[in-house]
Amino acid sequence: MFSTYQRISSNKLAFTVLLILCSYLILRVIAFFQHQPVALSGSYFTFNEKQVRYVCKGQGEPYVFFETGFGSDSERTWSSIVEQLPESFTACYYDRLGHGGSDDVSRTFTTDEKSQLQESLVKHIAGESPVILVAHSYGGIIARRTAARAQINLAALILLDSAHENQHTVLRGKFDPIPEHVKVWHYVDPVLGISDIKNIFKQYDSEIAKRLDQYYSSFRYAHVLSTYRNEKGFYTPLEDFNYDFGKLRMLVLSHDKEAYAKSPRFYSVVDDWAEMQKSIVALSDNAEHIIVKGATHNIPGDSPEVVIAKITETVGSVSNHANNRISSQTLQSDS
Repeated sequence: MFSTYQRISSNKLAFTVLLILCSYLILRVIAFFQHQPVALSGSYFTFNEKQVRYVCKGQGEPYVFFETGFGSDSERTWSSIVEQLPESFTACYYDRLGHGGSDDVSRTFTTDEKSQLQESLVKHIAGESPVILVAHSYGGIIARRTAARAQINLAALILLDSAHENQHTVLRGKFDPIPEHVKVWHYVDPVLGISDIKNIFKQYDSEIAKRLDQYYSSFRYAHVLSTYRNEKGFYTPLEDFNYDFGKLRMLVLSHDKEAYAKSPRFYSVVDDWAEMQKSIVALSDNAEHIIVKGATHNIPGDSPEVVIAKITETVGSVSNHANNRISSQTLQSDS
């Protein structure tokens, strides 16, 4: 009697396990067919045998290049801003390796290498023409390394709530870097397909939202996190880089600390962040510091009109400077 009961119980358990396994496999198959690559329009550039996607709009000089924050999508961050810029100059954004339509990234890809990629792309598109770099968050660190090498004709630098080279030391215990277990989870997730299965039941209002959900549950994003973890974050004092941008025109746009008044975790670091922003401003003798009222760290998303206005204003200044230089050279040659 007891053995019969055990057999029935065992069969029920085996049946339940088999049912769960079959359901899981069916959902994985459905998720596989839903998780298909989304084609992105744009042009491609080769860097170290890797394909890098970029998009440009407009014609003529100067060239405005956008650098995205860590883990962010260039299409989501910049496309609407670029669409609203005048056609009288060229504006370009691109996908760093491991993002968007660009090739996958190695897990040891460093910030210096990202800066070299940025520099190579700028040279490929703009040549010797004047360039304005617009960089958000972690992109600001990349842009400063490019500016320091002085291999492009950099006319101005616009930093949108830029990350800081020493921010993890300054914010230690308050706002620590991405922990190792988060990186590990982002490798486990695509193996088990947990997020992919959850995404089956989501309703998307745009293709970009669906694409990004797929991306953040992929090995590509896990590799991007690895590049950050392998580099050990940002712990180097800014003065150790010996940056001196001289008279380079630099706009430092920072978030409004009151935008975080209802978020204790973020509000606890706003004063430290403000001091780091001031240290970035001090790198140039021709810098302007602007607090963007009402904006969080996501200045491009919260206040695109401010970003557009400052880019347009800076383009005008750079163009006037270039025209004045040409006029001066013409007068000298005539005399």
